[in-house]
Amino acid sequence: MPPSSKISSHLFRKIVLAVPLLSVLVFSGCSNWRQHFSAGTPPQPTKVPEVSVPMPVRPLPKFLQTPPIFAAFDGSLKECDVLVVGGTPSGIAAALAAARRGARVVLIEERPHLGGDIVYQMLNMWDVPLRPHTKTPVVRGIFEEFYQQLGLAFDIGKAMHIFEESVAIEPGLHSFINTRVGHIFRNGQNVTGAILRGENGPEYSLKAKCIVDATDDASFATRAGVSYFLGRQKTNPDRAMQSAGLLFAVSGVEWNKVCNYVVGTRRTKLTPEMARIKRNAIDIKPVPGKKGLEVIERLGGVVGNYAFESGDIVAKYLPNGKDVQVLSINFGRQSDGTIVLNTLNVVGVNGLSEPALANAKLQALEELPALMNYLRKTMPGFSKAKIAYTAPELYIRETRHMQGLYLLTETDIKTQTKFPDRIALASYPIDLHPYKKGDINPLAPRRYNYTIPLRSMIPTRLENVLIASRSLSATSAAAGSARVLPITMVCGEAAGAAAWLCAKDEITPHQLISNEKSLAQLQDTLRDWGADIGDEFPARLKPKPPSHAPVAPKVAPTAKPKTPVI
Repeated sequence: MPPSSKISSHLFRKIVLAVPLLSVLVFSGCSNWRQHFSAGTPPQPTKVPEVSVPMPVRPLPKFLQTPPIFAAFDGSLKECDVLVVGGTPSGIAAALAAARRGARVVLIEERPHLGGDIVYQMLNMWDVPLRPHTKTPVVRGIFEEFYQQLGLAFDIGKAMHIFEESVAIEPGLHSFINTRVGHIFRNGQNVTGAILRGENGPEYSLKAKCIVDATDDASFATRAGVSYFLGRQKTNPDRAMQSAGLLFAVSGVEWNKVCNYVVGTRRTKLTPEMARIKRNAIDIKPVPGKKGLEVIERLGGVVGNYAFESGDIVAKYLPNGKDVQVLSINFGRQSDGTIVLNTLNVVGVNGLSEPALANAKLQALEELPALMNYLRKTMPGFSKAKIAYTAPELYIRETRHMQGLYLLTETDIKTQTKFPDRIALASYPIDLHPYKKGDINPLAPRRYNYTIPLRSMIPTRLENVLIASRSLSATSAAAGSARVLPITMVCGEAAGAAAWLCAKDEITPHQLISNEKSLAQLQDTLRDWGADIGDEFPARLKPKPPSHAPVAPKVAPTAKPKTPVI
């Protein structure tokens, strides 16, 4: 396991100095909570003059200028056991999990490099779930392999290299880039393969016994006919989706000054609303001689290459863009000194619409000069900062939610449900970013420990397909927790193992979930390979599982095999 000191960088306590051990961890990814409640009385916004200098045309980041190590699909393979669609982190985990168990695996990605959100949206910091009452990561298995090599914040180019090398050296795993899915073959509800087409190349058919859709938007399953709903459609007919972000890298930052600022503290009054939301994130104590209560808070946190500020810096910034909202800053430092910032968001974006994405990215790019001008004046260490490059794509947090055999809900997370068909232990706050300008997450930043049911990855009316991405079957609120990369990666690992089992035993995912022996075998192989499926946590058990969900027999965990089981 990685040292706990690395994990602790992700979650800093906002504490009263007199009682540090009683405070509860604050979550670095939950910028909505931190920004709104960083002070007893939010400061008034300050208008920053628009900058008339035109936006420069910036080339792709250097890591995306490296030649691809894979080729487009060339038809050399006619069939496989498992087809993984999407070279995302969850897709990579799925492909590795299936191949290591002996399956013949094809992994396809429509872009030139693997890595998904990390590479193309420049998300160079993990939202690490923690085990209850510890600083140990919940998600183990394949995610842990990458976490140990990268740390909490990391070089994007290094991550891309590690992802691609890990699949390149795996026997039985064939990876192809610049490859799109054409026609999808179906026999009734059974998906049996697809037409694959390389960039500007001919089309070839590929048969597959089981398919893992690891695309962020469940694009393959959608084209195959899966049912889904959009954004928060289950609770609001507007189908709105969480805000989209544009991450960008800056150079010329004095990192030591950033660190010195975020580890500082300030004393502030505790308002009733602040106490309600932050009751699990801060400690309070009476201040002698004064009415009411006061708290001493940290201004952020830092360990190693990761830092965050709690929202004070950006609180007075008034964006120029009508849909732009700036949230508290997460900083991810790279080895060349550049720092990736996650702070700039655009609300009201349909992440499935190319025109909407283009308009949102333009708004964000036009906002950058004014935002940087503001940060140079207000953020310690940024007086000489310059934009180095921006992410090629917007960071999309929500689009489709697939209709699966089970819909994971906010109640499931809050009651820390231990599902009988669990395939992963998860732990992360319900982190809802704004749907419209000025929105504040109504849910307290509490960390719940819950499990992911396999049924949430199996579509209702589609066979031989598993979903392993943020588009799994979950309500918008539940997906606010389950969408983070470490959790989607453990879902990918489970999907890959399930696909291997289906191919080996010639069964479908629906048949797997309906058979106690097959389900127990899947859970056993996940345990054997180091995954944590929630046998010990969470403490509470869902009283009665749905009638169609088999109850797996209790099987004692076994040691991880020294060599792959083929």
